[in-house]
Amino acid sequence: MLPALFAATLFVGAALLFLVQPLVGKLLLPLVGGSPGVWNTCMVFFQGVLLAGYLYAHRSTSRLGIRTQAVIHLSLLALLLLAIKTAVTRTGSPLPVLPSLLPGNQDYPILGVVVLLTVAVGIPFFMLSTSAPVLQRWFAATGHPGAKDPYYLYAASNTGSLVGLLGYPLLIEPWVAAPTQQWAWAIGIGVYALLVLLCAVAVFRHRGAANAEPSLPLALSERRIPSRRIARWVALAALPSSLLLGVTTHLSTDLAPVPLLWAVPLALYLLSFVLVFARWPDRMHRLVGRITPMLILFVVMTLLTHAAEPMGLVAMLHLSAFFAIALLCHGELARDRPPPEQLTAFYFWLSVGGVLGGLANALIAPVLFHRVGMVEYPLALVLAALVRPRTSASSVTKPTERLQRRDLAQVAIVGGFAFLLVVAIPGCVPLPVEESSPEADHLRLIRSALMFGLPAIAAFLLVGKPVRYALALAALLLAGALDQGYLGETLHMERNFFGVVRVTRSPDGKFTRLIHGSTLHGQQRRDVDGPPQPMTYYHETGPVGRLFRTLPSGSLKRVGVVGLGTGAIAAYAKPGQDWTFYEIDPAVVRIASDDRYFTFLSNCKADHFAVKVGDARQQLAAEPDGHFNLLLLDAFSSDAIPVHLMTREALRLYIDKLAPGGVLAMHVSNNHLDLPPLVARLADDHDPPLAVRMANDFARIEDRNEGKSSSQWIVIARSEVDLGSIAKSALWAKVPLRREVPVWRDDFTNLLSVWKKQAE
Repeated sequence: MLPALFAATLFVGAALLFLVQPLVGKLLLPLVGGSPGVWNTCMVFFQGVLLAGYLYAHRSTSRLGIRTQAVIHLSLLALLLLAIKTAVTRTGSPLPVLPSLLPGNQDYPILGVVVLLTVAVGIPFFMLSTSAPVLQRWFAATGHPGAKDPYYLYAASNTGSLVGLLGYPLLIEPWVAAPTQQWAWAIGIGVYALLVLLCAVAVFRHRGAANAEPSLPLALSERRIPSRRIARWVALAALPSSLLLGVTTHLSTDLAPVPLLWAVPLALYLLSFVLVFARWPDRMHRLVGRITPMLILFVVMTLLTHAAEPMGLVAMLHLSAFFAIALLCHGELARDRPPPEQLTAFYFWLSVGGVLGGLANALIAPVLFHRVGMVEYPLALVLAALVRPRTSASSVTKPTERLQRRDLAQVAIVGGFAFLLVVAIPGCVPLPVEESSPEADHLRLIRSALMFGLPAIAAFLLVGKPVRYALALAALLLAGALDQGYLGETLHMERNFFGVVRVTRSPDGKFTRLIHGSTLHGQQRRDVDGPPQPMTYYHETGPVGRLFRTLPSGSLKRVGVVGLGTGAIAAYAKPGQDWTFYEIDPAVVRIASDDRYFTFLSNCKADHFAVKVGDARQQLAAEPDGHFNLLLLDAFSSDAIPVHLMTREALRLYIDKLAPGGVLAMHVSNNHLDLPPLVARLADDHDPPLAVRMANDFARIEDRNEGKSSSQWIVIARSEVDLGSIAKSALWAKVPLRREVPVWRDDFTNLLSVWKKQAE
């Protein structure tokens, strides 16, 4: 039963570790907003504490011996329980997220967020992060027959992480409020501490562990592991970590903006650890090594051709390649694991690699590739092509192959061939004038296949040598950078922590467009003279145009807009009005204010307009009550909707900021979420209930070719009288009230309740 005890302890610890991160995120969101500066700070904090936990496990077991280290570890667990008890006594909560620790009037409160996280979860997260290395090292000292190779217990740890990852968004968050979650998590900590105590008793009862001498000092212990081997561990751990963020970003922004899709790559990442450390057969490892180079080529082809349909198949290709690479890299790590005496060092260096891979994507790449775009994902794919299985688990890694002139010549031929086709094919196969049509989509696919099909086959013929093959893939990707694709000519591109934003000229030359990933965020007609006309969701024939024609311009003294985009809605501004825009992405503000691309703001006829950068809820809270006659929210059309802007508390804030007779308009177009029933429930829950109307507008193909987009808008007011003629218009219908849809609050949200599949 001893392996079962240690496996259960590792499972519980890992599950609690993965549960506390989204729980704290839910508690932080209403306080600090959705700025990526905040979330990157959280990521760095959690990764830093995780690395500190692994370093503690390594140093304490290396210097002190098992028994002394176990006593210290139990003392730290007692300190953790005391800290939770103290937090409950002082704040009434096991996780005291204290707003008073946040400095005021800061858009990027790094220090305040770090202090807040340290107070709330610093000690428990640190202790939970030590579970895998500490408990496996303890098990190795118990004398159990399976203790000679304790690494299989790592599968139990990662299974717990997987359960925590999927369990929170699917089972816990939709049904349990945050205060109850905190208490359940605190009880889980108590169960975990009891299990660790039982594991320590098992260690103390074994004489070998009780009499064990401390290991050699850390420096001497690490000399036993060659630096080349350590570098290999770090590289093999960093590559899947980088790819995890790369494939998640690509899927969620460029391919399939589906809510909760981010959980699938992370689940596959954890599953790869479970499989390879649970007696992964050599024949399966070799099979994965043979399949992976082909999968990498398929993914490179989807990147080159900008393939997005059929969405399920393309997404499956990306996920399959990522999973195969993770299995290959983690399988190589599992085959190269050291003896139990060096177990903690092994896990420490794996943690270093994971942190480096994550930091490279989250912090370094946005700065390094500021004007280039999302380069780290294809770059990681090229590096993954270098990884191949060793001939046996005990074999020594071969030196890097030497490239011969013939190899370089072959790579040059493949790259040159690809460059030639990229330059020649667009002139030979022009696109039709009408962009939004099935014929245009098919023609784009044919053009891409002609440009990259034969070069891809030529590249795969070089698969026998990893370096040569990787260079050939790099040459293909460089050639593909010259292809304008379906986005048209790129006029401007920049990247920050929100992602890649680019300005393009449509292939027919009629429109200048603002693109985030593959999502159109606005466009302007540039082939006609005169003031710019609002396009996409703000088209004059759509709900927004009808709204401004219905509301008397004289009553709209002050207008607030959440979400700037190209600034197209400013075309409706009139003299005598005061307009305020709220935009979280400073890159969008710079682009919308640049007359070379968009002129909506420069042509704004309002007497005064301002753009405030930051989280909208935080910015609106600073405005005086009763300030706006019209407040428009356009922040819910992507996959990662800011849920803190769709809660009971958020709606109360919006209504408080409306002047008497004011109107709130919300853009709720979403491919995957049915948001109108949620808004109707929030309005009905308000005291007193609010008046609600909805307009659906469908853009035909000819409309889309003229710059219009389909959209869905909701207007809200304190009473039917405040809605005026909107309440009587056939274009604005009442929203059916569905009582089964729960009311979202700052401490409770249920994304699954508004999933469109359920509504249909």
